[in-house]
Amino acid sequence: MNIIYERFYSLDIPLTVWYILGAMVICMAIAGALLWPRLRRVRRQVSEDDEAPVPDEGYPSVSVIVYSQASGSNLRTLLPQILQQDYPAPFEVIVVNDETDDNTENIVSELELYYPNLYMTFAPERSRSLSRRKLSLTLGIKAARYETLLFTDGSCRLASPSWMRRMMRHIAAGSEIVLGYAELRGDDNAGCLSRAMSFDRLWESSRWISSAICGRPIRGTACNLAYMRNLFFERKGFSQTLHLKYGDDDIFINEIASGSNTALELSDEARVVFVDNSPEKVADIERLRRDFTAASLPRRSYLSMAFSSFLWWAWAICGITASVLGYPSLIPAAIAFVLALSFSLISMTQWKHTAIALGSRPLFWTIPWLSWGRPLRTLFYRIRGRRVRRDNLTHLI
Repeated sequence: MNIIYERFYSLDIPLTVWYILGAMVICMAIAGALLWPRLRRVRRQVSEDDEAPVPDEGYPSVSVIVYSQASGSNLRTLLPQILQQDYPAPFEVIVVNDETDDNTENIVSELELYYPNLYMTFAPERSRSLSRRKLSLTLGIKAARYETLLFTDGSCRLASPSWMRRMMRHIAAGSEIVLGYAELRGDDNAGCLSRAMSFDRLWESSRWISSAICGRPIRGTACNLAYMRNLFFERKGFSQTLHLKYGDDDIFINEIASGSNTALELSDEARVVFVDNSPEKVADIERLRRDFTAASLPRRSYLSMAFSSFLWWAWAICGITASVLGYPSLIPAAIAFVLALSFSLISMTQWKHTAIALGSRPLFWTIPWLSWGRPLRTLFYRIRGRRVRRDNLTHLI
């Protein structure tokens, strides 16, 4: 009987198994080196922005452009939040009403009686073969009186009366572009995002934020974005992407942004929250749009994180293979299990702290399964994206 049990912890293991376990360690080390520093940079940036002092003077005059598409009900909350900002310099708020909504017009008209710096303009109802969103933003930019532009969406809400100060402190310091952060939440009657969608949004946020921290900004978010008016006209607006419905906050930002003229603002007070009664649907549509416009962006950060995702599968396959080839000895399986558990715990901790820093849903025990499933979800969206490709183009309307 002892001879039988000795087979399970025998060290007479083929050399190939040790090579495979070594490959497992290498895959884990590379995956961690590609991903964990990015997550730490994001958390450090959030901490630094939260602790950064806010000056009392030196702020520029600002034109806040609010893109509204059938978001009249939320404007009753958002506009007072903007108009009552604790901001020491002159500012105006321009609501660009796309898909004319009587509710939006009525709400803005009511508030104009109390706020003389509130204005509204409209996108032509019968515009065809162009991006209505880009047209609306262009009209808002042309209507702006001030050189500094701050953008948000009519479906958003602000986290603090210091939002404008926090964003504009970078312009006052010499930056020309400021990339803010926006969360997506359901309203009071809607559920939250699924774990898979929360993880995918956190993954994407970590990618573009860490790239910007490293001096390679690739995109921003239209809900919380600022740049100088002259940059828009120097690039002839969105002329390079007139064939696309979207791209105003990623392709265009990639065209005008660099490590020297761009700043990040991730503090709690500078965040906005996009509120919708169907957050899952919003996240799904945004994922399809982002995947489509990503083809026009630099691939470095995408390839780096995609490779780290691939390595999750690589080290798992190495661990399973070593366990099978090492049988009946259980030592290879035990080593593979300890390695996998250690790597997974570190990854879960890294993602959890990053999610908390960005105000996202903490995802701890499900991180390994979400990480393994991400390539499959990406493939799923790639297939769907090909089927709805025409929805992202203007000339096929």
